[in-house]
Amino acid sequence: MTDELVIRRRTLGSLEFIGRGGTAAVYGLPDLRPESLGVEAPQGLAYKEYSPKTRARAGPGLAPGLQAMVGVRSRLAPAQRARWDERVIWPVRLVVDDHGAATGIVMPLIPQRFFQRVTPRSGGVMSVPREAEKLFGDVETMERIGVAPVTQEVRVRLIGCIAATYALMHYAEVVIGDISGRNLVYDPDPVRPAVLAYDADSARLTGSRSPFGSQPHTPRWEPPEALAAARRHRESYGTVHPDAIVAQSKSTDVYKFGLLVVRILDYGKGRAVNRDPAAATRVLRRAGHERAARLLVRSLAEQPGDRPTLREWYEALRRNRAVPNDLPPRPGGPEAPRGSTGPRGTKGPHAPEDPPPAETERLVDGTVIGSWVFRAESGWHRRDG
Repeated sequence: MTDELVIRRRTLGSLEFIGRGGTAAVYGLPDLRPESLGVEAPQGLAYKEYSPKTRARAGPGLAPGLQAMVGVRSRLAPAQRARWDERVIWPVRLVVDDHGAATGIVMPLIPQRFFQRVTPRSGGVMSVPREAEKLFGDVETMERIGVAPVTQEVRVRLIGCIAATYALMHYAEVVIGDISGRNLVYDPDPVRPAVLAYDADSARLTGSRSPFGSQPHTPRWEPPEALAAARRHRESYGTVHPDAIVAQSKSTDVYKFGLLVVRILDYGKGRAVNRDPAAATRVLRRAGHERAARLLVRSLAEQPGDRPTLREWYEALRRNRAVPNDLPPRPGGPEAPRGSTGPRGTKGPHAPEDPPPAETERLVDGTVIGSWVFRAESGWHRRDG
């Protein structure tokens, strides 16, 4: 193992219990300073310790798998790493016991701006992460528990932030897998809305397995190919065996992102399981995002190969100023500055303004978008070029 990516459990210092889930417990680390690990995390660090059952089920691949995940962030250029840290709660160290066996990960805590004070039916007031699923609910219920309504304008901007976050992860060759309303938190600030992806340690790198083996699909977020495979397996064997799980991929991520868009824009009672893009596309068109409306329909296509990329979503919304210009340029792409490279060596932290539109649209000769004109025989050209 690379020493700088690994830390011994006994060196973590005091552990302050935060919470426990089905696979792990989370502890605050008041004695471990982020700057000592080269991490910008003013809110502090946490230790996520996997249960013995989870570690046993993952097997010997857990330690190298988690270390590979830590390595994704460490390989980014400093400017891109800063962008990553703003958008993703990601493992920054693998934690091992004295025998070198993986016990968990060190990660930043969620910043306070992503928390919400709510009043549950049981009474009292509690502070909880403001998960994206709160955007799916009806206004009356949200107001009852203390969550202020979010305008459609801010919702569209939040979608742009999600697209930028997930496109950045795809750029780093990360398949997110577990996309739902419970592993994203948001800040609805109308001046500077933001999102943060967390519980990302179950993701995987393209060409490899998740550190925990398979990546099951969250119920009610399954893409059509996963639903079809489960149905066939149930008809043949009477149950759904883990072998029937359709592998997560960038195209399944895009489908689930499409569901997020639908459920954020077409919200209300019973809408948290909505898969119909009709109302959401109308919202996007009224907001002036015609191309994004078309991308939404394609994102929910039955065939994975018919779905767009998250980079296309990012570019479509960025040109309409719904998302900041902070994704690295495509390696070797038409908007990449001379000498730029991929995530391991990007020389410039920003893509130039106004990149050429994606060439996957069905366009006719002479189509103009911004400062670009489409020529059927040769693609996009600057109008002033």
